[in-house]
Order: sequence, then structure tokens, then C-alpha cells
Amino acid sequence: MDLAFTPEEQAFREEIRAWVRASLPADISHKVHNALRLSRDDLQRWAKILGKKGWLGHGWPKEFGGPGWNAVQKHLFEEECALAGAPRVVPFGPVMVAPVIMAFGNAEQQQRFLPGIASGDVWWSQGYSEPGAGSDLASVKCKAERQGNSYIVNGQKTWTTLGQYGEWIFCLV
Repeated sequence: MDLAFTPEEQAFREEIRAWVRASLPADISHKVHNALRLSRDDLQRWAKILGKKGWLGHGWPKEFGGPGWNAVQKHLFEEECALAGAPRVVPFGPVMVAPVIMAFGNAEQQQRFLPGIASGDVWWSQGYSEPGAGSDLASVKCKAERQGNSYIVNGQKTWTTLGQYGEWIFCLV
């Protein structure tokens, strides 16, 4: 089995490497390489740079505005970003919420939410943990009950990851 990258994959890597080097702000790279705290502004600034290129949703299919990369291309992108000192993409919007909206959302929901996620303009947070349950997801007590076309959510969430930054939150209920 030959695990070497093909010439096309190597060329793709070089394209990614050049773009990341030219686009990644030096102050953000410095913080990542030196294990310094990244602010919300740092994370969202990088997300918006990726969003302008169409790469914030680097795992997205073309039909939803992503690049439609295969697994090797996604790997090479992530590897080159890491080597350059780019922060990891905050996964809540582009990696966790967006695929659910793509798969289960109607056209109106897709048009409402996906562009803001893809551009990096809208910050999503996750709401899993609860008082008395922590991150034991089997102990979640928060409930969503359907009433007509809406859901009524009753319960509590605590320690919502990056919740202090979020404009939207998705919750496990």
C-alpha cells in the first residue's frame, strides 16, 4: 500500500500553505505558537478570514457553499493550518450545527442560518451540561415539548461552552 500523497495532493498542500501564510494574522499565529490565550476577536477574525475564502466550512459540500473537499484535502488543510499556527475552527457552528441544518433543516432554515455560519459572522455555542449532571449526557433533564409548530424548552443549562460569546446556542434536551 502506497501512503504517499499524489502530485495533485502535494500541489493542493502548497496552495493551502501559501494562502494560509499570506492570510493568517501574525499576532494570532504568535499566540497559538506560544500557547497564549486567544480572545473571541482572535477566533472570530480568523473565522471571518476563512469565511471570505469559503473555507470556514471546509468539510461542507459545494451545494451548501463549502469547497467539497475529499478526506485527504480536509486533512491537508487542517495540517497546514496547524503548522502555520492558526487556531482550530470553533466547531459549534460549522462542524456541529451546520451539518444538522443541511441534513434536517428545511430550505428556509438553511437560507437563514448557513450563510452566517459560513461567513463566520454568527457565533454558536453549545449547551450540554446541566446542574447536577455536569457533562453526563445520559443524565440530561432539560426537555423540549412540541406545542404546535414550536417547542417549549424547560430546564437549565450551565457551563455552556463559549456561551458568553454566542449569538445562538444549540442544546441537548
